[in-house]
Amino acid sequence: MQYMQVLGPARVVASTDCGFATTGKSTVLTEDIVWLKLKSLAQGARLATERFLNIGGPAPTSVAYSPTGFRVTILGDARQAGLQLLQGELGRRAWSLDVVPMEAGVERCYDRLKHSVDTPVAIVAAGPEEAAFAEQVLALLARDRNISRRPHVLFAFGSARPGLESLGALPRAPEQAVAAAEAVQRRMQAGMVFDKRQLAPSSVLASAPQAPPAQVDVVIIGAGLLGLHAAVQLRRRGFTVAVLEKRMIVGGIWSMYANSHSQVNSSEGGYSLKDVLGEAGANRDHSTAREMITDIGKLAQEVDSSIHCGVSVAKVVKHDGGYAVISQTEGAGTQVTSARGAVLAINDRVGMPRPCHWPGQEAFQGTVTSGTNDNLSHVSWQGKRVVVVGMGAFAIENARTA
Repeated sequence: MQYMQVLGPARVVASTDCGFATTGKSTVLTEDIVWLKLKSLAQGARLATERFLNIGGPAPTSVAYSPTGFRVTILGDARQAGLQLLQGELGRRAWSLDVVPMEAGVERCYDRLKHSVDTPVAIVAAGPEEAAFAEQVLALLARDRNISRRPHVLFAFGSARPGLESLGALPRAPEQAVAAAEAVQRRMQAGMVFDKRQLAPSSVLASAPQAPPAQVDVVIIGAGLLGLHAAVQLRRRGFTVAVLEKRMIVGGIWSMYANSHSQVNSSEGGYSLKDVLGEAGANRDHSTAREMITDIGKLAQEVDSSIHCGVSVAKVVKHDGGYAVISQTEGAGTQVTSARGAVLAINDRVGMPRPCHWPGQEAFQGTVTSGTNDNLSHVSWQGKRVVVVGMGAFAIENARTA
């Protein structure tokens, strides 16, 4: 708090639930709100230090996100026999399906599309005229900075030219409709899977966990978004750092808890990586987990040699005007790292999911499971009555994407 008071709230970087907030870039946070947040964060750091750091977390249930869902917009006359066959097949594979006739006009089609682009969109044109119409709509989408990063792919029947995916002739039989729908699905899901093993530092891939050095300028505890952001900023300013991470991959709660459909309002200054990654890090509104993890991976690559995974921190104590960080590395015993500063880039509120029990639970014959990570991706919820227990971000997320 003394450091914060010297610099003032406009210069402080503060941790949030799953990102970080730099008050100097925010036009929403007033000073009184900033101070309340900073005081809460300081209190949380003290509590974490007192308990440091006996907080477990579940291992990810899968190493890869399931392919992100996609939406379909068909441009054409819904009464066409071929499109009627196609609608049924695409409807079974997509999150949602919309049919827009050319008579609606470019502007109206644009207005309808821009509200359904939080997820990848497959735009399917029924013929060459519809394909040209779609290109006009996409030109409007491309000029909108808010949605320019949203992935969309143009498919067309009866047309083959650069910039679109040709689907051949409009289907006349059910099996042709199945083939066309499968082609759309394959293309939309290509490249949508993020393998979490990409988040393992090179030292993890090359050998057993490496103990942190005996001395650095700053020790950063936690290799989530905040920890990696701090490491990049410090390294760029010439400081030596050691990032200590208990798990074998980086990414924090984004790699541990987020599922394929997790999204965050990353248009806010608190989630922007533009100051570190440049314009490429300016995530769109409601970035998906795959996009967030991709950007986190870019941060990790820059400080790869400073990341030490498989390291559990036991205690941080003041020593000789600096800090002594006592840690244990898998297979290497206990180490003490001396540092001028220590950053607790941890989230004390997010640990093992709390079990929930209710009277008569043993008699319940249905499925009871947690909704974190992708551990529900194999469950078909269609036609089922589902109770979501909780009212936090994960609860709302599971209810929204069910």
